[in-house]
Amino acid sequence: MSSQPAETEIARIRWEDFRTLGNRSGGVPGSLRRLLAAADEDDALAAYWDLENVVVVQGQLHSAALPTVSVLLAGLLGELSADARDMVLELLRQIVTGESDEGEAALGDTDLGDRCREAARTGLWLVYRELGTRRRETAEAILERIESEKPRLAAHLDGVRGK
Repeated sequence: MSSQPAETEIARIRWEDFRTLGNRSGGVPGSLRRLLAAADEDDALAAYWDLENVVVVQGQLHSAALPTVSVLLAGLLGELSADARDMVLELLRQIVTGESDEGEAALGDTDLGDRCREAARTGLWLVYRELGTRRRETAEAILERIESEKPRLAAHLDGVRGK
């Protein structure tokens, strides 16, 4: 794996304590490792879909989405392939634009989306860094959901767009 902070995050989390679609929390660590280690688009996409249909499904978040945010941010610190970085940002976008699955809400976890966005704010500058890359649109979508200082976001977007 190319990111020691991400590996530390994966290892420290008790994944079995979190819910996923289809009770597949045990597979999340391996899928995250594969995503972060992906060398090409095919590997990155395969790992992405093992997570996108498990921790978040069509904008519906399961509790495992919350610790996944911290792993994704830690992964952005590391040396990732361009394709892995694309999918890390896309998965982060899916999570921060999501809301609690109805099963989570029934268990009282109605603010899961807000908590995931709050967790993503801890890596705000990691996402800002992506504005200058081919992932600009994805980074912008994430920042629109997590940035609490909208004038700062506007200033950075103006800078990227050359205004």
